[in-house]
Amino acid sequence: MYSMLSQGKFSICFVLLCFLMLVPFMAGCGSDLPPVTATTDPTVLDEPGAFAVATLDTEIINDNGTYPVTIYFPGNGTDQYPAIAFSPGLGANKDMYHWVGNHCASHGYAILLFTVPLPFTTSTSQHEAGFVSAFELLEAENNNPDSPLYGHVNVSRRAIMGHSLGGSASFRAAGTMKDLDAVIALAPAPVNVDADLIAVTQPTQIQTATQDCIAGDDLAYSDYKLLSSDTKQIIDINGGNHVAFIYDVRIVGEDIFDCTLLIDKVNQHQRLSRRYFTAWLDYYLKDDSAVEPYLFGKYAEQDLKSEVLTMWEFVRP
Repeated sequence: MYSMLSQGKFSICFVLLCFLMLVPFMAGCGSDLPPVTATTDPTVLDEPGAFAVATLDTEIINDNGTYPVTIYFPGNGTDQYPAIAFSPGLGANKDMYHWVGNHCASHGYAILLFTVPLPFTTSTSQHEAGFVSAFELLEAENNNPDSPLYGHVNVSRRAIMGHSLGGSASFRAAGTMKDLDAVIALAPAPVNVDADLIAVTQPTQIQTATQDCIAGDDLAYSDYKLLSSDTKQIIDINGGNHVAFIYDVRIVGEDIFDCTLLIDKVNQHQRLSRRYFTAWLDYYLKDDSAVEPYLFGKYAEQDLKSEVLTMWEFVRP
């Protein structure tokens, strides 16, 4: 295990509120701070990949209702591509995360993003059911001769991802979906009980940020410590915040409920996020050992040394 932790973080203030993707518990309120001066140079993992991106808009219907869906996939590829399902946070929708869909598809993945039927419901049950239905739909498209995805989805290699409440739902879903190859939680909401986290055994990456005053990086670290996975990682993006995991749009009231973003949203925060989740997916869904230095070696060490990350910790066999 390699472990280097940042200094103390924001205190936690609990505020009962349901607002857009926010969760009922919100971590401390930050004061105005100067921008973070550390920057990160591009890598092949955070730049677009080799594939042109195609999309398919459809829907999922299960006992919870109707989920609008967009599937992003390589439009010029001929192989089978690992399958990913992604869930937004509370009150958010799939289109707020098209940066994730476009990036993953360009790197050779078929990724399904869904919006839950009742986006402002704080229960994760819709999201958990959405993950299950997402893979059923991807398998159906793979087997459908009339689908552009026909024969192009490798449903035996699969991962789930989510942001905020969707990130928390990914933990709960992983407790029962034991055939998953990887789990990624972006700024998971602090709604899980210990048993939810202890049940997670798959390779799991958590991404958090120093300015996240909605979920809190200290709470994300508590989640990380409870995971039973023998392979897990947490990174803390210096100067990022909770809503920076949403595409480059302004959310009404975000400056009230989240701490100030101290870095560029797209070119710094999301670039680092892409780097680490792409490396995690490549390593555990494609068995690509070439990305190991980005996750566990010299490139990640450099990100920590240059202070674009304030925390980089992992456990693996």
